[in-house]
Amino acid sequence: MEYGIADLKDDLNGSDWSITARVLNKSDILTFNNGKRFTTILFDKNSEIRATAFGDNVDRLFDQLQEKNVYNIKNGEIKKADKAYNNTKHDYEIIFNSSTIIKTSGVTDIPSYPQLKTIENVFTMDLGTFIVTIGVITEIEDPQEKNGRYKLRNIILADSTGSVAVTLWDTKATDFNANEGDIMSIIGGKVIDYKNVKKINVTLSSKVEFNPCWKETSDLQNWYKEFEKKKPLNPSQVSVGSQELHMFESSQSTSNKTEYERFLEQNKIDEDLMSKEYWS
Repeated sequence: MEYGIADLKDDLNGSDWSITARVLNKSDILTFNNGKRFTTILFDKNSEIRATAFGDNVDRLFDQLQEKNVYNIKNGEIKKADKAYNNTKHDYEIIFNSSTIIKTSGVTDIPSYPQLKTIENVFTMDLGTFIVTIGVITEIEDPQEKNGRYKLRNIILADSTGSVAVTLWDTKATDFNANEGDIMSIIGGKVIDYKNVKKINVTLSSKVEFNPCWKETSDLQNWYKEFEKKKPLNPSQVSVGSQELHMFESSQSTSNKTEYERFLEQNKIDEDLMSKEYWS
């Protein structure tokens, strides 16, 4: 019987259960005194789970799983997750065993990354939440240096649901190598507030990729082409978030200096801000 990953529990042991999941990542084969193992993180539209193979099952299954691909996975032992080694939110994990069968699946509705959000979700998320999103770059500002300490660059990211201002810091601002119309994914961007408008803060801890090999990339490219044919994209007309693209320009004035300094202190680059769930 087919289950969603969120529904996997140890009372399914002994029955014929299966899931359809995308592989987020797969470890190398680790050898130790008593054998060997590898681990992988699997996810579907609603949840993710860790799976591990030991011994002979490593040789049998390792090459069958490739990152980013979707598989139908049948049977295995479901056990309580060991949170000392498991950073997923699932209460259980899978141990691949001799009854585990893995087959390539043609399912296409599983996103390219777990917990992937459309841009409209930014404006309903709690401040401080880390987000995974992808969109079209519709506006790019030159990098700025503030107070001789901070380097930043502001851009606009859009999809069919809206647009949002994004600020990149430090090397992500100076080494930015993309153009308007390119697709940009953000893993672990932080939802912040400036002048009562939510935006995304991208720090050194965030992961950014341009034109990634995600299924959403081609969808966004096609959407953007059609959108441009009908109406030139004006980010300020798409979403309230876009009006803050130039927010740092006004912050240079003397009257706003204190507010700007406070913003920097609240949203400074901090390697410890990254949620563990993105780095399983």
